[in-house]
Amino acid sequence: MSEISLHAGVSRGVAGRLHSPAVDARDLAAAAAACGFGVQRVLIDPTADEFVSELRLAVTRVHRGDTLLITFSGHGRNASWCFFDRDLPLLEVCRLLVPLPPSVCVHIVADACHSEAWSAIDVPLRAEVTVIAPAEVHARDGKGRNTRSPFTAALIREWMVTLSVGTPPPPGARSCSGTGARRRR
Repeated sequence: MSEISLHAGVSRGVAGRLHSPAVDARDLAAAAAACGFGVQRVLIDPTADEFVSELRLAVTRVHRGDTLLITFSGHGRNASWCFFDRDLPLLEVCRLLVPLPPSVCVHIVADACHSEAWSAIDVPLRAEVTVIAPAEVHARDGKGRNTRSPFTAALIREWMVTLSVGTPPPPGARSCSGTGARRRR
């Protein structure tokens, strides 16, 4: 049984510049490593295709009983993540997870606007997928250069205090599994 993580921070994009994504990606990777995850890659301002390629690789490395952590910090539009070259539909991200075997646990940390769109995605998945995202529709950026976003800062604080591999997601996490997306209460 192993834990693999992939992290993306997109500070520049068609929706403008953000302060926090690169810091968020690096800090989330460090927190994941502290929790026992093997960090596959930290992508700073990747193209959508670079991210997709790394996600495909991560999916091939995951086996029954493993955990995959995917983090994205950047702009989001309704039902997509914004990379500097194009928007990546969340539906495409979910379709990349279809080959995962049953009993794989996937945690997606989506520090982007419009994360509520995850609850509307209906892709039949065998793996258990939990989306952890800000409660508000418009996620907030950090206040200055080299600062974490408020969501990532709170998540890392919580993670370091209460989370360890295999514990349930925090309250407010959105979950999608098997029959499609569902919001956890």
